[in-house]
Amino acid sequence: LSFSKEGDNWEATPSGDGACVVALDCTQDAAILSAGMSRELINHIQQLRKGAGLDLLDVVEVFFQEEEGVTSTEDAVSCNVATFETKFKGAVPLPERFAPAWRVVLRSDKVDVGGSKVTVSVCRPALAVKDSLDEGLKNILSTKEPSEFTAGQTFKCSLDGKESELKEGGDFWLSSAAKTRAN
Repeated sequence: LSFSKEGDNWEATPSGDGACVVALDCTQDAAILSAGMSRELINHIQQLRKGAGLDLLDVVEVFFQEEEGVTSTEDAVSCNVATFETKFKGAVPLPERFAPAWRVVLRSDKVDVGGSKVTVSVCRPALAVKDSLDEGLKNILSTKEPSEFTAGQTFKCSLDGKESELKEGGDFWLSSAAKTRAN
């Protein structure tokens, strides 16, 4: 039995008696490359969590910053959202532009992901707010922990004598990932 191949992306191994040939197409397409980059990013996140002394059950948010003009990590994450949600209990690493200004970085490092330098930061969970929300109300929400709220809850507060009712899922979200999913 023989095997004929086209291109250099094939590997074949015949059985000892030559009755069977196993052939593999080793072409690395975009899906395979992005899955590999996602695994690299997951490994770096796990190392940062370990370095920060976190337990498996500790909830965090992860943000990353790529070199100017590079989006390969962002593209890999967007192609593998389900992998990240499964690995990190619904949390998905997000580009730094989605991080709240008041985030608390627990551990950060510049790492190599798919040949690009990426700064990855593991942060404490923080509320995310509607971009157009009043700065004073943003400041009030920046002092609150996500664990103080439930999905859909209304938060009442007073700022300069003006009463406000802010709704989770509309004015603020329990995480930056929840905000990006909603928008």
